[in-house]
Amino acid sequence: MRAIIFDLDGTLVDSMGFWRSVSRDFLKTKSIDIDDEVQHQMTTMSLEKSLAYLKDYYNLEESLEELHREFSRIVADFYENKVPLKDNAIEILDYFKSRGYKIVIGTSTAENFVDIVAKKYNLYAYAEKIFTVDNVGYLKSQKEFFLKIAQTIGEAPEDVYLIDDSFLALRAAKEAGLVPVGIYDENSDDKWDIIKEEQEYYISNLIELTEI
Repeated sequence: MRAIIFDLDGTLVDSMGFWRSVSRDFLKTKSIDIDDEVQHQMTTMSLEKSLAYLKDYYNLEESLEELHREFSRIVADFYENKVPLKDNAIEILDYFKSRGYKIVIGTSTAENFVDIVAKKYNLYAYAEKIFTVDNVGYLKSQKEFFLKIAQTIGEAPEDVYLIDDSFLALRAAKEAGLVPVGIYDENSDDKWDIIKEEQEYYISNLIELTEI
């Protein structure tokens, strides 16, 4: 291993419960119960694509501009004031940084929101670059997302690890030739058995990466 991609939400920060609840609570005001598969698909998308997906899937009457304005306000407040780190997040980043590995973040979250978290927890001291579905140009469910990252950081895919809680992202990274490591998040518990079945490596806590 020469480089490692860390997902953000559900991996470095404990935010997947928020992402699930914000869309669920919004749709409940319209007497709509969000489908689990819709939420899993949204984890690989940017906010803009997620909202367009929701609008189309549930035929919402709000414009994309209205949806984006409302969701952005709620998301920014959460990242600025409420989001906690996952257990041992800084410890594991420091572990790999001190050993000379390239560290980057690969996320579906918009860069302006990632910047809030990165500054809040000093993640820029560890991550050399932030890759998002917006600046890469592919969804995290597409192998091209990870191939583009490997190419950009100048490493062969087989020398790059991905740490992620999304079975779709892990599946795409494996297809791209990376080494995926699934991490457990209670908000994707329904897909944990799939992750364990499909991936050679999976962990319950970030600190376990020191043993892989």
